[in-house]
Amino acid sequence: MKQLKFFLTVLLIAFVFSSLFAQENSDEDTLKGKGIKVTIFNKRTYRLLKHMKHPSVSIYSGFNNPTYSALSSTKDFNTQNFASISLGYTEIETHQSKTGTEYSIIENDGLFLENYSSKWKIQNNTNIDAKMWRFGIRFGDEGYGYRIGKNNYLFFTHSNTLNWSKFDVENLSSFVPPDSHLFNVFASQFRFGTSFNSGISLVLLNTLSLDLLYERSIIFPGHKFWYWAGSSLIEGVSMLLLNEFIESILKSNTAVAPVAYGILKGALSFGIYELRKDKMNWPFKTSPPLFNETFKFGIKFLL
Repeated sequence: MKQLKFFLTVLLIAFVFSSLFAQENSDEDTLKGKGIKVTIFNKRTYRLLKHMKHPSVSIYSGFNNPTYSALSSTKDFNTQNFASISLGYTEIETHQSKTGTEYSIIENDGLFLENYSSKWKIQNNTNIDAKMWRFGIRFGDEGYGYRIGKNNYLFFTHSNTLNWSKFDVENLSSFVPPDSHLFNVFASQFRFGTSFNSGISLVLLNTLSLDLLYERSIIFPGHKFWYWAGSSLIEGVSMLLLNEFIESILKSNTAVAPVAYGILKGALSFGIYELRKDKMNWPFKTSPPLFNETFKFGIKFLL
């Protein structure tokens, strides 16, 4: 076990530093100016046509469907509505490939705060009502897309989050053990979790973005760091390999790369989170998480 922990630690450190190094070199090159030819690690050559960076404020709403496979009860959760606000930065670049085809990239980062409740509308009284507060940080939030006219864009996006949630079930006293104990774990304090988002963003006039997103998230009943690190490492390596494949599509057929990016990244994350429904740190034998499936729509203001 000690050897496994050491091995995972070394791999995680190497992964983080390689990502930081890649970002540092990418930023140094792409900020040189308009119409500059850029080569990153002798792999991709393109011409940077346009670069913008904006502070951004995002407001989202939608609905969420929680599930929890550890429950003995056969009751379903009522659908939750939610409201969300996010503060961060949005960066947009337009590139030109070797073949002369244009494509655009969007990158977002920031913090978010969300409130969920099944009490915002009348629903089935026999189901479980619940509410939730959640906050966290987005990372790896980027997308490929097309410039439409001069200042409009259509992006296919993918992102991940680290988050903390407090999930409260209404009338907890009406539940008997073990379900009451399971629910109390999530109500007693904020619990760590992760999520991914995949969707479409329509940027208009470099001023606002209309977003449609699909999210899957898990909340851990207890955080087992090394199991989480191992599961995250598998996910990270899978994403790196997929990025290489998408990079090859970008070289061979730039026009279809944005759509391929959105579909492939979303499909991979969907599959990984499906495997984590019953094992929160798949493939390791761990407890089921509280699972959330969310549909979001909203607007992002580029300031």
